[in-house]
Amino acid sequence: MTSPFTIAVAHVSVACSGGKRLAKIEKRIEDKLKKEAKCCNKKSPGVRGHMDCKRPPLLEGQSKTGPREYMFVAIDDFSRELYAAVMPDKTAGSAARFLEQVLEECACTIETA
Repeated sequence: MTSPFTIAVAHVSVACSGGKRLAKIEKRIEDKLKKEAKCCNKKSPGVRGHMDCKRPPLLEGQSKTGPREYMFVAIDDFSRELYAAVMPDKTAGSAARFLEQVLEECACTIETA
């Protein structure tokens, strides 16, 4: 007759070997999905990009209530070219000025919807 300890060890070894196979399969699926995502996002320069606006952290000597500057950033998905500018506020006017700067500086044609 087998002891409960022997049965428990057998279950642990089966679970461990199954876990390794599962991890390999998950890794293959993850790599395949990453490859497919890269193919879809990179058609040509200027087709797809991302824009964001962030407020940098307070520097030493700055007050929380004083005027703050904002950093606008744009990245082209195909070339990974980065455009950044510091603007005095986070208004639609600042965003429009930043986008105009990006359109002037970018070497490729940017399609807008």
